[in-house]
Amino acid sequence: MAAKYILALLAAVFLAASVWRMSRENFKPGPASRTWLLVAVIFGLVSGWLWWSGTSAAG
Repeated sequence: MAAKYILALLAAVFLAASVWRMSRENFKPGPASRTWLLVAVIFGLVSGWLWWSGTSAAG
């Protein structure tokens, strides 16, 4: 499986984890939910770059 698909999936998982964590904190972003969100954004940006460039990090 290409890295762009894996990173997109991981970005969605981390985004869901962030939203779930914020829902437990009455939608006030605490340190844990901000960390999950930051990781989701990073994975999303890398995946987006791979999609845009038309390459795969796997080679």
